[in-house]
Amino acid sequence: MKRLIRKTVTVGAVASLALLMGACGNSTAAGTSGVAASASSSVDPSLAKLVPDDIKAKGTLAGGASFDTQPMNFYAQGNKPDGVIIDLLDAAAAKLGLSIKWSQIPYSGLVPALQSKRVDIAGAQISKTPENKGVVNLLAFYKASSSLLVPAGKNYASDTDACGTRFGLTTGSTVNKNIADSINSECKAAGKPALQYLYYQSFNAGEDAIKAGRIDSFLNSTPQIQLAVKADKTLAATLVGKIAARETGVALPKEYTQLTQAFQSAFDAMIADGSYKKILDKWDLDTMAVDKAEINDQIPM
Repeated sequence: MKRLIRKTVTVGAVASLALLMGACGNSTAAGTSGVAASASSSVDPSLAKLVPDDIKAKGTLAGGASFDTQPMNFYAQGNKPDGVIIDLLDAAAAKLGLSIKWSQIPYSGLVPALQSKRVDIAGAQISKTPENKGVVNLLAFYKASSSLLVPAGKNYASDTDACGTRFGLTTGSTVNKNIADSINSECKAAGKPALQYLYYQSFNAGEDAIKAGRIDSFLNSTPQIQLAVKADKTLAATLVGKIAARETGVALPKEYTQLTQAFQSAFDAMIADGSYKKILDKWDLDTMAVDKAEINDQIPM
């Protein structure tokens, strides 16, 4: 049976939802953290020159993330922003002579927050699709894939093993919806029943639904699912890393092209000096590494 293994990059956030539904009401922050580590100690003067003067004068970027997706972004003890995306962005910002003040914003509100410039950078997995072209500036600096979270003991040999099951998706994620729609097409072609979509606002809500038996599987990023399985032996992962393989990263407002290019240069410098790999190794996520950062049309689709 055909597996859903892709290099096509699809959106990890809600550009199309924001455009089609005008979901600005979801952009209210649920909480605000303190400013990230000081940028002064690791600033690279040659990179700092790439930052637009108005941003340089401000010195601090407003960052937004859902902070409910370990190990990508979450709150550690003491309400401290943490996670591999947060570490990578804070380190890149420091090279540019900037710091990031992080606020908690629901996942479905991140693109609207970028569009209104309430945040300068969204520290969540946002990938490339036709729907988000021109809506935001995309910055890809790691490899991503998706897997299925299932109850312990369940395993799928291929995508179509999920046909006819209750299939959990994250609200507002076009990545998830596109994957589910593709699997549904395979189910139809094989003469099998369609997936039953059920939507959840966060990974935690989807995980709880698996534990309670309300859904049969929950689609999400591979690192997050692997972490959940490691922490709870009643859970398992299937089709690990074999769904929607892509290069992905974060997003900035569409007017911030120069700043996006500055971040791209900062990530390339981190890749060259080894600090990028050191952060990935800290989180045991070295398989996410890329050789260079890419923006907008450079990102493969």
